[in-house]
Amino acid sequence: MRKYVIQTGKMDEMLGMLSRVLNLRITFFDLQESELRGFNIKGMSAFCGQRRSSDAAFDARCVKCDQEHLLAAKQAHDVHVYHCHAGLLEGIVPLYDHHRVYLGSIVFGQLRDRGRPPCPDTAALGESSAEEMRDIGALLKCNSEYIIENELIRYCGKPWAERLEDYVRDNLGAKLTLAMLAEEVGKSKSFLSHNFPVEFGVSLKQYLERLRMDKAKAMLQEGGAVREVAAALGFYDEFHFSKGFKRHFGAPPITFKSR
Repeated sequence: MRKYVIQTGKMDEMLGMLSRVLNLRITFFDLQESELRGFNIKGMSAFCGQRRSSDAAFDARCVKCDQEHLLAAKQAHDVHVYHCHAGLLEGIVPLYDHHRVYLGSIVFGQLRDRGRPPCPDTAALGESSAEEMRDIGALLKCNSEYIIENELIRYCGKPWAERLEDYVRDNLGAKLTLAMLAEEVGKSKSFLSHNFPVEFGVSLKQYLERLRMDKAKAMLQEGGAVREVAAALGFYDEFHFSKGFKRHFGAPPITFKSR
């Protein structure tokens, strides 16, 4: 399996700065849906901390709530704002690398909804609204792009997998076969057939389609013509490309053309 690497020092610096500037609890949940400890961030609210430490049933509901909403954020691939089981506003920003592989989530909140009557136990908490939380989520999503670009969180692949990634990205317009790629990385077809899904989480066909479609979308947004994009990425013709693009993104290529 690929090694999961987090530059905790850099992440601590970024999350701590954001937490101080926004006066908001911001933390990170890893692939096992566990909150990473040790970051120099605003601590859990007194309400949440006291209830979770003194009431096992309440703590169990918190864990279940976290799991349910982390799943919702991952499925949406976008900022997810919600009310937790105790009625507090929280938000999640899921992180994905350039291959759309999930890396964990930035989680923020523990705020009272100013649109709701305050519960006596939560009156001392900071307050916000769902709209403001979505704005904060959008800001944190911008910061998550910095995290990805600078590889503060990343998967460290095996040497053959990293070599294959580089080769595929440099040759997206070519007809890439299992045999060709196996030869390129010095492995057998059977080895690559078995280990590619283990290492990348998807089949070779799905992986190539995803990279080509993401590249096609970027080229269209940069002003490329549909016919030119189709030719550059090795599609039979414009029709074949357009059909595959719509199946992948749910919209035709013209939708993503720059105006």
